[in-house]
Amino acid sequence: MTLKETIAADIDLVLDLDEFAETALVEGSPIKVQFDSDRLGELTGHTQYALGLDAVVMYARTADLPPARKPGDALMVGSCDWTVMSWEDRAGISEIALQRTR
Repeated sequence: MTLKETIAADIDLVLDLDEFAETALVEGSPIKVQFDSDRLGELTGHTQYALGLDAVVMYARTADLPPARKPGDALMVGSCDWTVMSWEDRAGISEIALQRTR
């Protein structure tokens, strides 16, 4: 198995709907995503409770997402507008920290 094939298999596992992922509407398109609130403090240096924000880290296949946004830009997930805190592509999976003020 080549490195590319190994990475593709890993992405498929991370976004397996039966195990880890769920389907969410991102900018109106249904895609497989994984949400993680544990990683948020590591990315921002704060906890979501200290900031008084509703925040989450979302993982999705980069190819399934709209073009990357920069911090401060809006991203519609579900029926809510979220503010992008960070957006990193890591070997075909985008790690996007999102916040929404309450």
